[in-house]
Amino acid sequence: MLSTHPEISNTFSISQFNECYLPSVNRRTFEKNHSTSLFDEEFKSSFSTPDTLHIIIGLDSGLLANYVMERSLAKGSKFLFVELVEVLDLLAIDIPDAHTDDIFITNLDEFSQHITEHENNLFIVKKKFKLHRSIAVKGNYLEIYCTLSSQVEKAIEHEYFNQSIGFNQKIFIKTQLENVAENLQPATVLKKQFTGKTCIVLAGGPSLDNSIDWIKAHAKQLVIIAVSRVVGKLTKLNIKPDIVVSVDPQFISFDVNKEFMEIDHNTLLINSYHVVPQILGQWQGTALYTGSRLPWDNHSDIDNIKSIGPTVTNSAIEIATKMGFNQILLCGVDFCHSQTGNTHTQGTYGASLGPNIGAILEWVETNAGEMAETPMTLLHAIQSLQTFVTEHPNINIINLSKDAAKINGVNYIESQHIVLEDISDKQRALLTPENHQLPSLQKIAYLNNTLNELTTANNKLKKLQVILADALVIIEKMEIAEKKPQRMTNLAGKLDKMERKINLKFDKFANLIKFYGYYEFSHFLSTKKEEEWTQQDVNDQSRVYYNAFQSINNQLSTLIQSAIIRIKSRIDEYQPSCNIQALCLQWNNDKQWGRSVLWQQQHPQEYANLSPNDRLQINASQDKFYEQFTVKKFIDKTDHAVTPIMGNAFKKLQVLLQNKHLLGISKIVQYSHPFIDTDQEVLRLYHLALSYQYMLENKQEQALKTILLTPKDMRHEAELKQVIRLALNLNKLELARDNFASIIKYSDEYLPQYAHVLKLSEQGQEALAIYLDYLDKYPKDIPVLIKLGIFLAEVGQIEEAKSVFLQALEVDPSNYAAANYLEQVSTYALN
Repeated sequence: MLSTHPEISNTFSISQFNECYLPSVNRRTFEKNHSTSLFDEEFKSSFSTPDTLHIIIGLDSGLLANYVMERSLAKGSKFLFVELVEVLDLLAIDIPDAHTDDIFITNLDEFSQHITEHENNLFIVKKKFKLHRSIAVKGNYLEIYCTLSSQVEKAIEHEYFNQSIGFNQKIFIKTQLENVAENLQPATVLKKQFTGKTCIVLAGGPSLDNSIDWIKAHAKQLVIIAVSRVVGKLTKLNIKPDIVVSVDPQFISFDVNKEFMEIDHNTLLINSYHVVPQILGQWQGTALYTGSRLPWDNHSDIDNIKSIGPTVTNSAIEIATKMGFNQILLCGVDFCHSQTGNTHTQGTYGASLGPNIGAILEWVETNAGEMAETPMTLLHAIQSLQTFVTEHPNINIINLSKDAAKINGVNYIESQHIVLEDISDKQRALLTPENHQLPSLQKIAYLNNTLNELTTANNKLKKLQVILADALVIIEKMEIAEKKPQRMTNLAGKLDKMERKINLKFDKFANLIKFYGYYEFSHFLSTKKEEEWTQQDVNDQSRVYYNAFQSINNQLSTLIQSAIIRIKSRIDEYQPSCNIQALCLQWNNDKQWGRSVLWQQQHPQEYANLSPNDRLQINASQDKFYEQFTVKKFIDKTDHAVTPIMGNAFKKLQVLLQNKHLLGISKIVQYSHPFIDTDQEVLRLYHLALSYQYMLENKQEQALKTILLTPKDMRHEAELKQVIRLALNLNKLELARDNFASIIKYSDEYLPQYAHVLKLSEQGQEALAIYLDYLDKYPKDIPVLIKLGIFLAEVGQIEEAKSVFLQALEVDPSNYAAANYLEQVSTYALN
């Protein structure tokens, strides 16, 4: 059978601009335009970004690497090219000495090692990198490039996820300090209060929709713990959670949870110490926190329920376990997409986005034995829960959904087989928010105590700042005294003494600074061997270390000062007479306009007595709060057809085809089918994927009929290639020939195959013309020269065949096939 898969050929071509390139890689890209013009348009702007690691998939026959090397690189930028081994073997690219630290060319295996190296993964974890695709890769016409692209993306995603944990703690500490005014009651009050009972954790997975009626029917026998993003949906279904859990510190969490914030705040909220302040600071009900309320004092909260991740669902299961439940039911806790590609239960923000059929994800087995896709974050959530189950063998965790990811130790049981015990009235009372409300005087006392703790901490940091400044002065003196050994020894001794003092008197704050400034302190690390260090290296590293110490100390001090101001504002909220203008200013700075609603509820008489100007300011804050709920409304998928996000769907399809991933291809068929009437590109994707599915199922006729449903004017290279492939399999030469006539506009690489089909169709003159046209452009393509020689011999043009085989041997004198055929035709001519 004739192969229709483009391969990397060692045939080079020279463009009219005298640029050498590989036609099998770049087609005719460089025939009409000079490479510099094309690259300027495509990359010039993005390549100019300073302090960035540019990861580029593909070299564009080496021309893209030359383009970068000939440019003046942006300050602090690095370029890392990833190319196929087959292409690298054909290219000889010399990196100038001036760029050996800035430009790297590697294959996929070496790339995976490169991004784990210290100087590169700092770019990754800080998201100071850009991923680019060469013109050839972006074209998506080489399947092996599609695969390379997806593998590079996955390698980056894995590295980012694995390393970012240590670099992202700043947001947790920042929100922790912003929340100290609200984190007043620990969740420890609920520990071991529900021994022997059953709770159900409701999350936002698609399977939640399957158990609504059962949950309603058994609500009195369950404690319902819901993640905050599904509370709006549950309220519409008349299901009231006993506990709502929220943990995400990112500001977008407020957008995702707007429905939750919009309803009555009459449910007990359990939040992580680092929950986004726009939720906690505007919560009008009762809240209990998990974890530690202060970043430098874990002792007072040592018995509190921990705040764990990586998802809110993992946190909810931890809370349920510590509350004493010995049977924890999971519903909507799928940890994977549904079999129809949905990521969230209907009627929620996530569901409105539709299936992202272009994302290349991981695959997991479900409780039903099916395979489903899941993103990296949920894969880690699965692993985390699996570890958790192993550590808690006495807790019976049951998932009610057959479509949820299968997790060792988590049982799948249908809801009708679940055995429940009643929750006592005393236990129900523990879940009543009113039972956890603090009197105003007690709140003020807590706030004053917190104010004292913050002030003490800030004074400590000020004292530490003086020592750090002195340390930097000593380092300056050491640089001056480099050639005075005695002086150097004395200064080094002083520096060591300062470091001991820091570790002794400021130990918990020093540890906090190093934790918060993990990224900044990572610059202090060096790969140099100890014997290679010079005194200048020691001075430089010491300066990096103490500069980081001083910088992070200042940052933390600023955060604490901000928290002090916020605490004072909260105390003022309880005063009979307060400065309304100052309160509104603080709420505005914090984007917590909802506190104006809370203040009015707690001070109805004071509100009634406000001056017209103060009342105007309160009302303006309230309007700003309610305004947030009239924008960015999500689309309810139950009422609206949503075109799925296409993204890189065609690229993903080619990757799946190359790997013969029948299940993945069938999922694209399934995900795209509901939307084929909404977008022509979706219809095109559907037909192509379904044709691939039939082909892999060995249903060749159905595959061909399906791909031919795509109108001719909508057929791109992938469709034409599929028609040709199937037509040849089914010996439909005329159909293959007609589609070859269309596909050759994409690349000259199809010309030899077209000539072969013309020959099989007994159109010898047309075939010969195609062969000659191709070899006129690529006279050193030995496989095609041999094919032409064979063709000429078969039609009796022996001398012409000998000439072609001799031409092949001029290119490669050791080519066995050319020599063998030359001998055969020479013998034939003699006979």
